[in-house]
Amino acid sequence: MDVDAILARKPQVVLVDELAHTNVEGSKHKKRYEDVLELLDAGIDVLSTMNVQHLESTTPTIQSITGIQVRETVPDWVLKRADEIVMADLTPEALQTRMKRGDIYPIDRAERALGNFFRREI
Repeated sequence: MDVDAILARKPQVVLVDELAHTNVEGSKHKKRYEDVLELLDAGIDVLSTMNVQHLESTTPTIQSITGIQVRETVPDWVLKRADEIVMADLTPEALQTRMKRGDIYPIDRAERALGNFFRREI
């Protein structure tokens, strides 16, 4: 994401997917949530998405349930800056169906994810 280009356009609102992810090397900020903070500080409203397992305070619980250490996290204080949080959920079966169709990851990655983090017997 080109933060400087967004700032130059001065939009009222920006959509930013995957708040917890690490930016590509050479980006202005290391983490996407840092991009969002800069946009907010410039008076631009931001709508963003993230999975609950990426909230920093949930990582011990997620690891105890799944056995997987979530590496990309958002500090809890970042979410406290939000004016509104909307939780969306779906059944495990619906998530698996979406993954098998390739809606979330490419099919080869989806099969791996379904056998690891998203397995039913967790």
